[in-house]
Amino acid sequence: MSTQMVNNGDMFAMIEHQLKMTEQQGAALRMLFQGMQQMQEDVTMKYEETQIMVQEVRDSITLIDREQFELQEIVRKKSYELAKRIHKDDGDKFKVLVGKYRRLMWSKLKERFEVARYSHIRRIEFDDALDFAKNFCPEDYI
Repeated sequence: MSTQMVNNGDMFAMIEHQLKMTEQQGAALRMLFQGMQQMQEDVTMKYEETQIMVQEVRDSITLIDREQFELQEIVRKKSYELAKRIHKDDGDKFKVLVGKYRRLMWSKLKERFEVARYSHIRRIEFDDALDFAKNFCPEDYI
């Protein structure tokens, strides 16, 4: 046998060995890639679940103190304004009328937002509650 033939045989064995190693590396890379894909899908799914839960929490949070104070101020001013339309002086009758309007507004506000206390209005409904109070018209409830 010639040296050339032996060298070719060694070369083919070496190439075959290299191909097997490459195939093994390819299989390992394929498994790694599939694992990474699965992790990405899992992370995406968990992220979406987390977003839904965060939104549920946001939707259930009630008014903070500053928002409650702002709503109280609007109801206070609006009840005073409504009473001023009917009764011009600031006597006892005026104060009674302001109180009646204020109670009516709180009552209708709680009814509108389906809460037992105005402080239980959800934060996501804060702007709607402000609009309701600002635009309150007692004639709509008579």
